Amino acid sequence: MQSTLRDLTEDEYNVLELYLDLGYSICKKYVPGFDGTFTAKLLTEVFGLWLADTAAYISNENIDDFNSSSAEKPNDRMIEFGLGSAYGEVLNTEFKTNWKHITDEYGAEICIRHENPEYTTFPYSIVQKRTVSKETSFFEPIMATMKHNISK
Repeated sequence: MQSTLRDLTEDEYNVLELYLDLGYSICKKYVPGFDGTFTAKLLTEVFGLWLADTAAYISNENIDDFNSSSAEKPNDRMIEFGLGSAYGEVLNTEFKTNWKHITDEYGAEICIRHENPEYTTFPYSIVQKRTVSKETSFFEPIMATMKHNISK
């Protein structure tokens, strides 16, 4: 199957904005001095603090009420979409990439796309895999790999 890329729809952008707000709240929860600027270093710190958090996970019915002063720990899915969106924005700023929707033999997903040279990365999958593996140092190394691959 050949992959197809398209721009995000208005609805997809609206959901992305909600995820970015979630990312902001998660960062503010774990780094109270967070100034609103996402960086790979900040996301590494937040992810590590989230892993070390021993509070109970927030229940699914209370997700809409989550904010930076919530006592509960964000669940894996919240981390995937909140920090994944924040990471996508870091990549877009650093590499002048764009959010895209891709469909290929693996399914359909929102991704980050660099056009010349072509390079695609998947911020949500990147974070989701680390919620399982518990690896903490991945944001900056993946950025370094991306920089290397698009500078060829």
